[in-house]
Amino acid sequence: MVKNGEYCGVSHGKVILIGEHSVVYDQPAIVLPLEEARMSVRLNPRLDNSIFIDCEYFCGLLRYAPDMLSNIRVLVDRLIYDFSLKNKGFDLIVRSGIPHERGMGSSAAVAVATVRAVAKFAGRALSFKEEFEYSQIAENIAHSTASGLDSAAVASHSAVWFQRSVEISTFAFHTDAVLVVADTGITGSTREAVSDVRSLLKSYDPNVSRETWSHIHRLGQLSYESADALRANSIHDLGENMNEAQRILSSLSVSHPALDCCIHAAHVAGAVGAKLTGGGRGGCMIALAQSASYAQRIRKALAQAGAIHTWLVPLESKGIQ
Repeated sequence: MVKNGEYCGVSHGKVILIGEHSVVYDQPAIVLPLEEARMSVRLNPRLDNSIFIDCEYFCGLLRYAPDMLSNIRVLVDRLIYDFSLKNKGFDLIVRSGIPHERGMGSSAAVAVATVRAVAKFAGRALSFKEEFEYSQIAENIAHSTASGLDSAAVASHSAVWFQRSVEISTFAFHTDAVLVVADTGITGSTREAVSDVRSLLKSYDPNVSRETWSHIHRLGQLSYESADALRANSIHDLGENMNEAQRILSSLSVSHPALDCCIHAAHVAGAVGAKLTGGGRGGCMIALAQSASYAQRIRKALAQAGAIHTWLVPLESKGIQ
């Protein structure tokens, strides 16, 4: 046990390239790490056995934290038990560069960063699987039965192929393309959007239900086709897949006027493809640029269209942890 010093756990945000909403119904999704949007948790040992937390929502003893932090409280209690840290006190200082409620994985990111900081303090080296499983303890409290998509993506430095109950893996590809991520500044409503899609699937109108299921299955097929396009460095095909996915998501009523405005602006500026990312009804969108120079042009256009922040994601993946 190291008793002095400072221990830091870092994670990052994520964006769903393709597979929103269909992933809820066991279809695959492709998720990319957004490493420019970082989350850090710094752990400072204390001389007593108190556990303090300092974050944007609360500063004080963790056991007195509000219910919105119950996921972190339960996670820390589990880590203390598993890592034999009883009677070891520390401060957790949380600093986030990930916008909240934008579908970028902020709650999973703080869980992973917390796990990494406490593991360092305990002198434990954790595998990707272990980090994922600990993060899910917090995510299942924050989001009821969390799929695991966010936990996997924010713990990985590679693209993640995610299919609930089937497969979570990373895969490799290299392109010259760049993904431009833009935040509309509007809080998303993932829970409401998912609920509304579920209502369409259960509609008493058989035509509505049948069409919605067809959309869900097509979104899953687009994930397979997009993985092939990435491996083949076929940016045009990937862009067409993104555009089709956006048309489907719009027909499911999970887009938003601010998202539509940014998507239109991206196309005008030369984007090969553009779509919402995440649950929709606000939040973020992504645009596919065929080169770094196009990415800068699109980034400027998105700012002019009202985006409050943009990030650039090189479209490549090593495929290893």
